[in-house]
Amino acid sequence: MQGATAAAAATNRHEAGATMIPGATLSRWTMSYFAAALIFLLLAEGMLAAGLWKPSVDTGDPITLIIVHCVTIGWLGLLMIGALLQFAPVLTGAGLVTERFNLPALATIVAGLAGLICGFAAIKNGSSAAALTMQVATTLLAAGLFGIGAVLFTGLWRGRSAHGAAPFVLLGIICLAVTVILGIGLALVLSGATDAPLIVDLALRALPLHAGFGLGGWMSLAAIGVTYKLTSMFLLSSDTPTTRAVLAGGACTVLMLGATLSCLFTRREMIEPLLFMSAVAFLATIAVYVTQMRRLYRTRRRKTLELNSVGSIPAFALLALATAALVISMPLNADDRIRAAIVYLFVFGWLTGLGLAQLLKIVPFLTWLEAFGPLLGRRPTPRLQDLIKDRRAKSWLAGYYLAVVSAAASIAANNDAGFQISAFAHLICSGGLIFELFQVRILAHVDAVAKSSPFQQPGLLIAKISSER
Repeated sequence: MQGATAAAAATNRHEAGATMIPGATLSRWTMSYFAAALIFLLLAEGMLAAGLWKPSVDTGDPITLIIVHCVTIGWLGLLMIGALLQFAPVLTGAGLVTERFNLPALATIVAGLAGLICGFAAIKNGSSAAALTMQVATTLLAAGLFGIGAVLFTGLWRGRSAHGAAPFVLLGIICLAVTVILGIGLALVLSGATDAPLIVDLALRALPLHAGFGLGGWMSLAAIGVTYKLTSMFLLSSDTPTTRAVLAGGACTVLMLGATLSCLFTRREMIEPLLFMSAVAFLATIAVYVTQMRRLYRTRRRKTLELNSVGSIPAFALLALATAALVISMPLNADDRIRAAIVYLFVFGWLTGLGLAQLLKIVPFLTWLEAFGPLLGRRPTPRLQDLIKDRRAKSWLAGYYLAVVSAAASIAANNDAGFQISAFAHLICSGGLIFELFQVRILAHVDAVAKSSPFQQPGLLIAKISSER
């Protein structure tokens, strides 16, 4: 144990040094964001497995919108914000302007999302309370997302030249703001709070842009930025390759989406061509990005790929596949089922797959830093790999990807039964992965000797920072 520990400690010190650069400390609330995000993921997958949405159901049904927003705001949004609270200071080398807003923002976003779910349910039931509920929900969501977005944006802007990844996240946060504004308009129209024909027409035409700014702009660009830093750090590769081409492509995509938005008020005949051009620009961006990720993998100094690195490869592949399929489907006027299958692959294959794979490294890593970082150099500490059962987690992750591909295929084939079975399968696999993360957090696989005094058990949802020890 001690022999292995020495080598592991060197690796852990290297990674700790890479992450805990001056000005960066453990984020107190990152685990809380992750926990809330995972609960919303299970909720959404549970509703899919229960058959509350099927390929034969209209994608504009209020229950479908509940599932969509549990995934986008609850799971992916909270996951990304929680990760940025920890890694934005790593990207910039300086702390955020304040951390006091982290917990209120989490509470406000969760309360707003709960209100949004109730609002959609009220719309489904024809309740007169829908309008008021949606107004309260959108106010809470806007307050939480704009507030925490402003904190992250300010911190990243101050250190934007420190690392090539920071501009991606800045661009992503701008897209988040546009997504929220468009979402408020859609929510007010759907709830019946306004029925002015012009506003209703504009809001409904803005739906593809709401999705484009949210999935392609906010979540994908932020994820791309963070992976530039994390992938090189975890693979022990040379730091970020040139990111200018990818950043330029991402900015071009966002500009075209912005131009499309302006056409809602003027030249509506240009909307479809501009959406197609933005999809082509995004595909070119992704092609360069995936090529650079491949280069990072090939030039790594860590020869044996770890679980998160192996688990991210299918996510990169599904990103390329879904983006190419989107571009091809547009001139062919593919029907709603095909587009729904593509979006499913993008959301659950790329964004969710990458998120789950990286959590299998990030959670053990932050837990190790919190629990054993203070003991480093004072006595032997366990290896990072000792915190998680790699083989078991790898099986859950492989099962997850297979189930997602099967579910997307079932949507394309309009196979309700096949989709529900597949959704149930990736619910089980996600549950298995979350159980593995819980085991990591309580240090279930670490022997008692390593947890003897002066060791302190880390908090399950709230990290213990140095000043509390």
